[in-house]
Amino acid sequence: MKIDLKNVYNIVLENRQQLASAFDAVLISGEKIRLGVKIAHTPHPLIANAYNLAFGPLKEDGTIDDKVRLSHKDYSKVFSTVLLEATAYLEEHPDRYVGIDGSNNARAYMYYRCIQNNFPYLSGIYSISGIKYYIRMLREGEDGNCDLDTEDVITTLKPIEANETIKADKLYNYFIFNLKFNKISV
Repeated sequence: MKIDLKNVYNIVLENRQQLASAFDAVLISGEKIRLGVKIAHTPHPLIANAYNLAFGPLKEDGTIDDKVRLSHKDYSKVFSTVLLEATAYLEEHPDRYVGIDGSNNARAYMYYRCIQNNFPYLSGIYSISGIKYYIRMLREGEDGNCDLDTEDVITTLKPIEANETIKADKLYNYFIFNLKFNKISV
């Protein structure tokens, strides 16, 4: 997956404050699907100034289904579009962070690999940190594996570095971004 903020889908702004938008993505089957991008109105309860970003297919009631698995024709374009929306939000709110929750270990690993594979590009635009916190313990418990690590109990930000190696079972479950500059040109 190659992130490129110039290679994105057309975005429909649903909210003037950049908190909700949508775009039509193409699946492998050729079907188009409307994906929503929403940024929370309130900060994360454990991380100051971090506002959660959710994305996924829009349900009939307007909420986002961020648990569904889709086979996109162009994953790069989908993730680039989502990050472009996060960038627009951060330009309007430079004192804030946008957070993306790996809702399960597989998604957290996918987000982490995407960050690592695009690190030179992304780190030129964003400061990126990973966070491990208690919710990861609950996910592992559901799988029957409850390997408690004291680092899982404390919510700590760790700047992500190029080529760092972290075992999947000890991976961050939340990623936050903020802009290195107030405005970027894409």
